[in-house]
Amino acid sequence: MLAVAAVVLVVGGGLVWLVLGTGGSGPGGPSAPGPVALQGWKLTLPVEGDDGDAESVDPAAPTDPWLTTGPDGGLTFWAPASGATTKNSDHPRTELISTQDFTAGEDGPHTLAASLAVTQVPSDTKDIIIGQIHGSDDIKSVPYVMLHYRDGEIRAIVKQKQKGDEKEAFTLLTGVPLDERFDISITDAGDGSMTISATHAGSTQQATAQVPEAFRGEPVRFQVGAYQQADNPQGDDDGGRVTFYDISQ
Repeated sequence: MLAVAAVVLVVGGGLVWLVLGTGGSGPGGPSAPGPVALQGWKLTLPVEGDDGDAESVDPAAPTDPWLTTGPDGGLTFWAPASGATTKNSDHPRTELISTQDFTAGEDGPHTLAASLAVTQVPSDTKDIIIGQIHGSDDIKSVPYVMLHYRDGEIRAIVKQKQKGDEKEAFTLLTGVPLDERFDISITDAGDGSMTISATHAGSTQQATAQVPEAFRGEPVRFQVGAYQQADNPQGDDDGGRVTFYDISQ
């Protein structure tokens, strides 16, 4: 059970923050090693498929060197900065895409939870998107909620419109080193609200936000992996590498 030492409630910018000091691990915390289940996912790779777009593996399966399993049960995602991209993105990714759509703000609750460690970031931006709620069907080109690891910072972005740059952005954690395990979760509660949290070294920070009207009632899905955000690739070894120890939806 989570031991809560302190709660601080701050309202501002459309977000309600709950900052929790904990005596244990949060959702998706350390567990016995075991393979990460890939049922219910397909996989996007940073290589060109027959149509010139990024290749997809459906159903998802380990695909060397992009998605590999380790002796500790971890699943490592490698996305080179100079790889192939999907049609509507400038950034290569090795990413799991859920095959289970849901309706934003109305069909829930739905939660993406994961335990992971970032082991490499792109050399220029040091930024990787590690988890998302993403548009599906008619809005499949539209990202919606994006959880970034950027140079030790865990930061969430919530788009407010389907087109344009209007967004809410907030920091959950800072000072999370490479190679250290942490936990994340993104929940659509099904009542118009969302909760996003991150846990590292026994400390959890959590924020809630409303589902923007532009997305409420729209089909969406979870995505998770290494969606590296390099702007200027610095050679074949540049990119993002992330090991996941648990993924659930």
